[in-house]
Amino acid sequence: MRPAVLVTAAAILSWSALIAISRILLVRYDFDPWAYTFIQLCAGGVSLLAIGGYGRVSLGSFARPSTWILGVLRVLSAALFTAVLVHVSAMEAGVLGAINMPMVAVAVWLVFGRRPARLEWLGHAVILAAIAPLVVSLEGGIANPAVILMILNEIVLVAGTLMAERHPDNTGTEPGSRARFTGAVLLVTAGLFLALRVLEVGGVGDVEWSAPLIVSAVLVGVFLRGPSMFLTFWSTRLVGSQNYVACCTLLPVIGMALEQAAFHLGLIDVTRFRPETVLLTAGVIAGTLIAVASRLRAARRKEPIHA
Repeated sequence: MRPAVLVTAAAILSWSALIAISRILLVRYDFDPWAYTFIQLCAGGVSLLAIGGYGRVSLGSFARPSTWILGVLRVLSAALFTAVLVHVSAMEAGVLGAINMPMVAVAVWLVFGRRPARLEWLGHAVILAAIAPLVVSLEGGIANPAVILMILNEIVLVAGTLMAERHPDNTGTEPGSRARFTGAVLLVTAGLFLALRVLEVGGVGDVEWSAPLIVSAVLVGVFLRGPSMFLTFWSTRLVGSQNYVACCTLLPVIGMALEQAAFHLGLIDVTRFRPETVLLTAGVIAGTLIAVASRLRAARRKEPIHA
């Protein structure tokens, strides 16, 4: 199995586990979501900087403006996605988020000059057709806040993904450089999270910094948040923005499967499983497969024939 496939699969599984475990911890133990995320980011960032520096902390990635821009984009994305979840379930948000497939295709065409294959547009049409019933079912349709917020979120995500693909610290083959870059992005994101918290509520004095919260967040940050980001940037470098985004359409499915398992094991008391949303997700995945297959077929046709 090619390294690109292994890295991408590991990234998707890692994110799915992070989302499922975080939901269990937040629901079961009522941790403060902001504090939990902030500690995660810090723990993951520091551990990656230490690993990338082989025992010494390297701060080179902090000097690049693109690292700070990535941090800003990640904070914006987190804020927008959280706002979306106020209006729809996580799996419905996953269906709406599939709009990033046609968006990233257009963005890659405009920015990198990689024109989508002819049949690839059919896959994007199927994705949009799968999203349409959910949009129509929402109050106000396309004017619903969830739809508007998700479109904004995907614009931010696409911009961040394209930037990560071409970031100087992510284009090489040296793992240490990528680890330092990922750690820097996580710590920049954590710093911006803290700044927004101070501006919004004046500080962190109302947070209950309990030992279970700190220990859980540190462990998840070191073993899941940090690796998830590292694998994401590595996968983006290996397979490109479009293919990574395509694989991300599996996140809601895997995440819901893990959440259902947690529900049946008694780890959480509420499930958000809805059969109709699963059907729409299946449509999104079908469209994604068509788009990816068309892209790969077009790429093979362009490969030179060696004697």
